[in-house]
Amino acid sequence: MTTSHWRVSVRRDPSDVARLVGVDRGDLERTPFQRAQWLETWFGSFASQRPLEICAATIEDEATGEPVFVLPLMVEHRGGIARLKAWDGGVSDYNGPVLSTTFAPTREDMKTLWADLLDALPPADLIELEKVPTHIGAVDNPLLDVEGVRQSDFARHPLPLGADFETLAQSRFNPSHRRTLAKKRKKLQNKGRLEFTLLAGRDATEPLEKILEWRAGRFADRNDAAEAEKVAAFYRSLARSTDIARVGRLTLDGEIIAGCFGTLTDRTFQLLAVAHDGRFKNWSPGLLAIESSIATLCAQGVTVYDFTIGSEPYKFDFGVDVERLYELKTPLSLKGALYMRLRAAAVGLRDRARGMRARFARRPAAGESAVAEGTGEG
Repeated sequence: MTTSHWRVSVRRDPSDVARLVGVDRGDLERTPFQRAQWLETWFGSFASQRPLEICAATIEDEATGEPVFVLPLMVEHRGGIARLKAWDGGVSDYNGPVLSTTFAPTREDMKTLWADLLDALPPADLIELEKVPTHIGAVDNPLLDVEGVRQSDFARHPLPLGADFETLAQSRFNPSHRRTLAKKRKKLQNKGRLEFTLLAGRDATEPLEKILEWRAGRFADRNDAAEAEKVAAFYRSLARSTDIARVGRLTLDGEIIAGCFGTLTDRTFQLLAVAHDGRFKNWSPGLLAIESSIATLCAQGVTVYDFTIGSEPYKFDFGVDVERLYELKTPLSLKGALYMRLRAAAVGLRDRARGMRARFARRPAAGESAVAEGTGEG
């Protein structure tokens, strides 16, 4: 058997799981959202909100006994279905394993190892991993070799940086977008002293609270306000208890008018939130804060500004690349298999209904010619 030099196990004891995910060995590759500080903060924040059944699916090197693959998981009960999911809760933009650089299974090796892991996992109806990247650091993600992987609706949006911001802006930014921001920046500068600072630690507390306050205003009349508050509590904890959190503060005559929040890991910045004072919305202060943070991070030698998931148009105005993410859904019980079939059927019906609406919308009105419909000319 080709997998004889590896063995699989599932750790269920919380202290054992914490030990596995809490050590940043030099040979381990992680996404920014599976780093030790992130996972420790996540567990401290979300486990205190409700009892969680957690585990870690691991593959170990038989010769050394060291884990070479660690996937932190939790059991989520929703809609009568028990799902094994990554430690996410709406805050992790990428979900993947912690990998050793020495772990290089063949496709067949990984299929066998994954099947063995599925057999050893806690009872659940399905395993559901979302926002899975193709690479974990510099290592190919072996999860893309297992059954049930497909392309996700989510994508990563990195912007490669250079040492010189002006060169970067000229080569990557939408020229019209850049001119518009320059005009708005000048108008604000005519009103007073406009300054930007990138902060960490206790200095970041006040601007972070402003960002979260403005962000909460967007969710005030929505059903997901409670979930937004959970995310806010996690961001506070991340800024308070780690050294990876960063807060960008844009001020006008000393008053905070916009800001951005993210993490800085391995010379890569991950943008997680941006917000502004509504009184200044005509000047796009949130976009100005992003532009200023890009310039600041270029000067600091950061190599990638990651706009993370979400395909908002403004990201493309800053010249981002697009990297597809993947998802992995596998039934683990008869109930899980039935759920996935019903879900697939519902998605199929939805897509067909959208197609019919789109075709109806393109149908020429009475009296219009088919040529007019095809050319867009009336």
